[in-house]
Amino acid sequence: MINLIIKEILNDYVAFINDLKHRFSPNMEEFEKKRSQNRSGNIGEFKYQFHGAGRRLEKDGIVCEFDFMPTNEYPIKFSTWEIRKFILTTKAYSIDKLEKPELHEALHPLVDDGTLVRLVLGGVVREVYQI
Repeated sequence: MINLIIKEILNDYVAFINDLKHRFSPNMEEFEKKRSQNRSGNIGEFKYQFHGAGRRLEKDGIVCEFDFMPTNEYPIKFSTWEIRKFILTTKAYSIDKLEKPELHEALHPLVDDGTLVRLVLGGVVREVYQI
């Protein structure tokens, strides 16, 4: 089932992140400046925490964790653990159980088609996806 809706999930994931970013500040430089000053708090119905490159957003019971590292053209980075948390806490998907191999299998074709890019550090391909 996850294979059928994985692109929708990724679109929702990025939209969730962008919703907070635009409420925080639509200008990226201003966002980064405010982010370094406000490590946690609330904006509207969002609760946020920034810890290093890591981000945790919560809204309406949905938990969205990711790493924000604008070191290349893919500033949003996530592990299978982070996207899994988003999927399991988003009631609209009606997914109560999701194993890492199943999620990895759903994400792999998106790497093949260029929707996602794997993170490479020091010549090693990591289990981190970039979008």
